[in-house]
Amino acid sequence: MALRVLVATATALLAACAADDGPIIERQLLAMGTSVDITLHAADPRAARNALAEIEAMLRQYERDYYAWGDGELARLNAGLRDARTVEVSAELAGLLEAARRLAAQSGGVFDPGIGALVELWGFHTDSGAQARTPDPADIAAWLAGGASIADLSIADSRIGTTRSSGLLVDLGGIAKGDAVDRSIGILTRYGIDNAIVNAGGDLRALGSRGARAWRIGVQSPRDAGILGVVELDDGEAAFTSGDYERYFDDEGERRHHILDPTTAYPADHTRAITVIAADGVTADAAATALFVAGPERWLDVARSMGVRHVLRVDASGRMQATQAMRDRLELGDGSAADIIVVSSEG
Repeated sequence: MALRVLVATATALLAACAADDGPIIERQLLAMGTSVDITLHAADPRAARNALAEIEAMLRQYERDYYAWGDGELARLNAGLRDARTVEVSAELAGLLEAARRLAAQSGGVFDPGIGALVELWGFHTDSGAQARTPDPADIAAWLAGGASIADLSIADSRIGTTRSSGLLVDLGGIAKGDAVDRSIGILTRYGIDNAIVNAGGDLRALGSRGARAWRIGVQSPRDAGILGVVELDDGEAAFTSGDYERYFDDEGERRHHILDPTTAYPADHTRAITVIAADGVTADAAATALFVAGPERWLDVARSMGVRHVLRVDASGRMQATQAMRDRLELGDGSAADIIVVSSEG
């Protein structure tokens, strides 16, 4: 049975509904093609309202600037890269690109935001997925021969260029949600809010606690309904999931999803879901993608290389594996604990 993190207002946040540090405020926003749910304790309701307004404005700008196929900052950078020009970008985008390049190197290339042209080839570059289709094998072969990678970026402060003459299209979809969640947490902290959770479509990061208890997130099967168990998050931790159920289409009985393996140019077919807990959203977001693609032989080594200790993996057959650190924090019911294979993340 596959798992994914599911956090929904008033349903999967399984902690007490009252707190000593003020009333609970909940706000739902639609941004980046998903629902962003923010739950916080408002010791100062005015500060909370101002923080939420700033987060909403940030997310509105973010979804424009960080969409590779729009008219914002990342799209303008891609246009420059296509013409082999060096482009001046904001410090924020330059920092995220540097983080993407570093995490890609740590992953051994299984996480690679430089495969935007491949994402486009499969038609997964739109929120609706209406253009998704299996590419012609000749087009796949041509993309593989081109070998575009985030490693081809040259980054000098805020000046971004490429060592390639063509073919590099940066898609930050595998890391941008984590960055947006991190920025939201930063805004809340700046307004003096110490206890909150920001949940972007099931990918989230927590601050402090919910009353006397830690924030608790529900773990749900993507193939079946119902909450299977819960995980508690420490202050500042992020929990992100990559799964084959998020965006996919059926190709003559075969599930074709949006998590593409840069080494084959096809969707990774050995994994249903990966859930990770990390110290920040950017790392958790990238690691969830990387470990999904890495597969049965490599995922544990990639987790170690990326510094991620808390991992829950569900393979294509539904078999569950967890690092010891994750298993120690995962509360499962209905006898499911016996079905988890525990592996060591040390090494």
